[in-house]
Amino acid sequence: MKNYTPWDGQQIDKLKELIAARVSLARAAVIMKRPQASVQAQARKLGMPFPGVRAIRAAIKAKMADSSISGHQSRGA
Repeated sequence: MKNYTPWDGQQIDKLKELIAARVSLARAAVIMKRPQASVQAQARKLGMPFPGVRAIRAAIKAKMADSSISGHQSRGA
């Protein structure tokens, strides 16, 4: 017996919306009520993979560094 529920059109559309909204893989899995591996695999099939954790952390770190640099410049001006 299969322990797998096929993706229907509405779920695929919802997943595309979540990816476009830059929702994390973990949050998308909770919203979709599916395992993270299933959501990630479907996103890859659609050609819209979620970014890896390292890429997300690097982007957050860069954004924080950017804001702290611009914050220092505006105070001194």
